[in-house]
Amino acid sequence: MPLPPPEPAPRPSHPRLSLIPVDLIQDLEREAKLEETGETELEPRTSPIAVGGDDVAFMAESPANVEEAIEALAEVALFKDLPRASLEALAGDAMQLELPDGESLFLEGEEAGSFFVMMEGTVELLRQKDGREVALRHVSRGEAMGLFGLFSGQQRAASARAIGDCVALVVSGERMQALLERDDDLHDRLLRFFRERLLESFMANRLFGDIDSIARARLIGRFTNKTLKAGDALLNPGEVVNLLLVVTHGSVIVEERSKLGASKQYELGTGQFLTVTCALSGLPSRLRVFTNDFATVSVLSHKDLNELMKDYPALRLLPSRLPAHARQVDRDVFCGTTGVGGM
Repeated sequence: MPLPPPEPAPRPSHPRLSLIPVDLIQDLEREAKLEETGETELEPRTSPIAVGGDDVAFMAESPANVEEAIEALAEVALFKDLPRASLEALAGDAMQLELPDGESLFLEGEEAGSFFVMMEGTVELLRQKDGREVALRHVSRGEAMGLFGLFSGQQRAASARAIGDCVALVVSGERMQALLERDDDLHDRLLRFFRERLLESFMANRLFGDIDSIARARLIGRFTNKTLKAGDALLNPGEVVNLLLVVTHGSVIVEERSKLGASKQYELGTGQFLTVTCALSGLPSRLRVFTNDFATVSVLSHKDLNELMKDYPALRLLPSRLPAHARQVDRDVFCGTTGVGGM
């Protein structure tokens, strides 16, 4: 008699991470209520944009065709193979923007309350640096923009400007959050995306300025994600280790306990990092690193870091560079920020 098929493994009992900050969702909900009490039907809108001399171009905004929106979303790597129902949920109230050449889709420093998918044409991402514009990359059909800023609750880290005439799909953060609350697959995909981008931001820090892009990619690839529950420790007094840690959700506590029993504690939240270089100095740790609650971290372990130091000796210079880029908590322990906000 054949055995019955195994039951699907239960999902972990730890809390679901809220990818979009609560205060941002509340702002979006308030805006939606204002729209409900105002216009009951969304009409196409146009806004004039000066294009030199007497010529005027117009950026047109209108509700997106659902089928065209679903097709555009399905081309994005993060959304590939999602069930049609999930794509329909995202496309439900999406807007379509038609941008003339040279018009900005969004500007660096603006609040991030939505994300964009290119449907036609190309935009370039630009960032202000030392009083001038620096081109980062081009984004074309089938690519998404603005997801990272939406999840981290930050302002736009760059501007997006049309190269030729373009069409973009706009999906609200509120719509995305509603889907994330019931779609486990999408939630996990975007959580991985957030963690990868957070580590990329960390590795772009001047702390790793003389390490080439290939080495940084190898470093990122060696980080592992850990889920911690209350009381779990990542470092205990007396251990001799090297460690790189980035908090991806919640917070961890760095505790220094004196011989008299008194303790001093520092809290590291989402987007902050901790480095421990006890093994490089040969001195044991005097601190305990743990969590009081549920948290997730990305960790480059002692073994992996030591192996990478063999190939990239510049990593051995971390202790001498850290004081300029991070706060010293103890003789071989430093903390700082990746520059990324919380989820």
